[in-house]
Amino acid sequence: MSEPFAGNIRDPHEWMREQEQRTATLLAKAQDAQARLAENSVTRTSQDQAVTVSVNPGGGMTALSLSPAAGRMGHRQLASLILTTYNQAARQAAEQTMEIMSSLVGQDSEALDIVRRSMPELPATEQEERLDGFGRGARTEIDDEEGFQGFSDGGDRR
Repeated sequence: MSEPFAGNIRDPHEWMREQEQRTATLLAKAQDAQARLAENSVTRTSQDQAVTVSVNPGGGMTALSLSPAAGRMGHRQLASLILTTYNQAARQAAEQTMEIMSSLVGQDSEALDIVRRSMPELPATEQEERLDGFGRGARTEIDDEEGFQGFSDGGDRR
């Protein structure tokens, strides 16, 4: 029966010290990544300063603020602006999460692929164009603020 590492290990004590050092380094990197992820909150304000959205590292909205200018907008325009601002913040949080995780698991890891797949599909500018087009849809006789139901999977229900 031969030694499994006989050709590679000259001193088992040195090998053990190297493994302990590698483990300590990896643990320190993991703790650093964990701390950076916990602090990875993104706050994004729309260009017109009407909407401010904060998201956590996973893209969950943690805060929404509306300026007085938001009160002068129609509900479709405001909803579109909130969604656009949210998507920009969520994408930025996901990019920061990927940057933090890449230092721990490497750029081409499966873990980063999961984060990439959860990012908003469209770049922010394309998302804004798509949502701006939505806001210019058909008008009804109902004033913008009457019967506001918000957005749901079925759209604006009046």
